[in-house]
This record gives sequence, structure tokens and C-alpha cells, in this order.
Amino acid sequence: MVATYASTKQFVGIAPETTQGTAVAMTTTQLLTTFTPSDKPTFLKDQSWRGSMGTDAFAQILGVGTADISLGGPVYGDTLGFWMRNILGDLATTGTPTGTGSTTLSASAAAGATTISTVASIPAATLIQIGTGATAEVVTTGTPSGAGPYTIPITSPASGLAFAHASAQAVVPVQSAGPFTYAWSLLNSGGGQPPSHTLTHSLGPTASVGARQYPGFCLSQANFTFNAESELFAWTGQGTSWPSVIAGAAPTANPTTVLPTASWRTKVGIGGPASGGTLVNTVTDGEINLTRELTPYFTATGVRTPYIIQRGGLSVAGKLNFGAVSDESVLLYMLNNTQPQVQLVCDNGLAGASQIVVQIDMASAVFTQADPDTSKAAVGYQASFQPNFNTTNAGGSGGQSPIKVSVTCAVAPGSF
Repeated sequence: MVATYASTKQFVGIAPETTQGTAVAMTTTQLLTTFTPSDKPTFLKDQSWRGSMGTDAFAQILGVGTADISLGGPVYGDTLGFWMRNILGDLATTGTPTGTGSTTLSASAAAGATTISTVASIPAATLIQIGTGATAEVVTTGTPSGAGPYTIPITSPASGLAFAHASAQAVVPVQSAGPFTYAWSLLNSGGGQPPSHTLTHSLGPTASVGARQYPGFCLSQANFTFNAESELFAWTGQGTSWPSVIAGAAPTANPTTVLPTASWRTKVGIGGPASGGTLVNTVTDGEINLTRELTPYFTATGVRTPYIIQRGGLSVAGKLNFGAVSDESVLLYMLNNTQPQVQLVCDNGLAGASQIVVQIDMASAVFTQADPDTSKAAVGYQASFQPNFNTTNAGGSGGQSPIKVSVTCAVAPGSF
């Protein structure tokens, strides 16, 4: 019998890399409806004259290569963080306090530190939140030492603290079951390069393991879409990776039990949060598009893979369609150059560790288009906007960011 492979059995996995381009085994299954990889080797033509009537290649030598990938599907709140960490980079994490055991730092702590000093002792294997706001982070403690102040090792993440913290900042035990809120902004510290990820595609035909990997993957686009009448809250993306390689072992799918969220649960706020007097009741559908410059660099090192896939600048743009409007507010945003805050919140409506909330904040946005739409029974507007870089949406790495994307879910810190 001829061996064939059913397309419906394919799945995609993801894992963060320590070194860009060095493949790692998948840790999480990504539920997608589109995954289109395309290896892009280059070929160098030998067109030297040979006394024959030829103008094309007498030989073609393998050159450098990358892979391009298009992908997307419904937004799953517990796995979206991988993509946001990839394209934005800066991450603040807050947890749900347990209600007991809070203390403070007795000395300042530097970024990268693997111990902290606290006024009160903290038991080993405690999940704690250090700091608040843009520099908040959640870590796991080791066995304490000292008689006060106490030295508290950080066992996870192994890289230590992501941010510097001043003396007297709060140290609060948080619930291991969550929920946690992760907030991604544009990374501006160091080289400004977010983590890369390995994508694993289990498709079938690959010998022995049935899967290929795409190391060093970097997103160049991440686009959110919603339509209250007919769609799930969804996303699409594009990116570039190292050329594909055969996976080291056969992967196993382990899909999440979290469900995607219907677009009708999305709320939009203009001029303030998506609640109270700034909640807009007439948005029918829309999109928010993140675009990141990418440039693969190839160097004379004896290998045909990139030296680095360099991230460049980030830009963000959006569209909102308004139906059955009672005034021309959206037109006036453009004509008066009001540049209001725009916020989008998609909440699955559950509570506790089951709650999934995706919140997109843009503190200042320029409306660049606001055209009347008379194609339906009620008058509406079709609007486009571009958020400005600002300090309100910036993360702990400083600088400015045009957007902050926050996700509330029960995924353990350090997963993305």
C-alpha cells in the first residue's frame, strides 16, 4: 500500500530559543488554521563562457537560504504570548496575590541578578511578584539564607531578574494557578532584539520523525481581526526563519483546552478605556496590524544560514468600521486631529484561572481616514488610524512604544 499523509493531521509547535537559529524541541502546540512554510534557497549561476551558444547557467551553486512562513488562526489567549514576545519583546508580568507573606526588598537588585535581599524570609519554591507596573516580574524562589535581611535565590528563570529593582519595592507571593497578566511593549534596551522561536511542523513525509523545524523564526507581521457578526477574534502573521531542518525527534501534539473567543465579546474604547463613557457601541469590525522590519545578514563564516535575522523598527496601523452611527465623532477625530486613546478589549467572560482577556492599548492615535459608508441600511464610517509612539505604552526597557498588548491567562511565567 502506498504511504500517504493526511493534511488534517498536521500540527505546529513552538518553543523559545536561547540562541537564535539553534533549533529546540517544541514545548507548546499552536492551534492554527494556516501554516504555509516556504524554504528560500538561493542559487548562484556559473555563466562563464565555454565556447557554446549558451547565455544561461552552465552550473548552479547552492547559495544562502532562509524560509518564509505565513500563519494564523483564532486567537488563543494562552498561546498568543509567544507571538507577542517575538514581535515586541518587552514583557511585564503580574500575578494574583495569595494574600499573605508580602515583604519588601532590603536592597536594590540589578537586572540579571540571581538572588534578592528581602526584609522577611520567603519559603523555597514560592512564586513571587517583584515590583509593579512596567517592571513587574514573577519569579520562583530557592532556599532562603541569612537571619535578616534574607538572601533569596531565584531558581526560575535561570537568567535571573529581567529588570532592575530599587530597595523597598514590594515582593508579593502570588497564586501558582494564576491568573497572570502579561503585558508586551516594544523592547528598547540593549540591542532591541526580542527572543526568537523554533517552529515545528508535523506534516508526515519527513523521514523517521515526520516533522521539520524552522529555527530562528522572527515575525514581520502580526495582524488582529474581529467581526462582531460573523467571526472569532483572530490573527494572521508572516515571518522569516533559518532554512528548515529535520526535527530531532517525532513531536507530539498537546493542544490547549482553552477555547477561542467570539468577536462579539470585543469592546472598543476611543478617548479612554473600553468602558464607561468612552465605550464605543457602534464598531462592527476592525483590525490592528503590527509590522516589524526584518533583515537577514549573511557573513563569510563558512555556513549558508544567516548570521542574524535583525529586527528593525516597529509600526502599527488599524482600521475600525462604524455602523448605525448617531453622530460624526469619528470624522471629527480626523478633521480636528484629536489623536485620542484607542483601546480594544476581548474578554471570554469567564472568571479566575479560566478567564482570558486580550487587551490592546494605544495611548494616542491619529485618524487618517474617516469615510462615510452608505452601502448598508444605516449610515456608518470606515476609519483608519495610526498610533503614535508614547511613554504610556512603553515597558520596563524604557523608551517609547506605540502599543501595549496585554493577556490575562493561567499560563505559568517563563513559558513564552
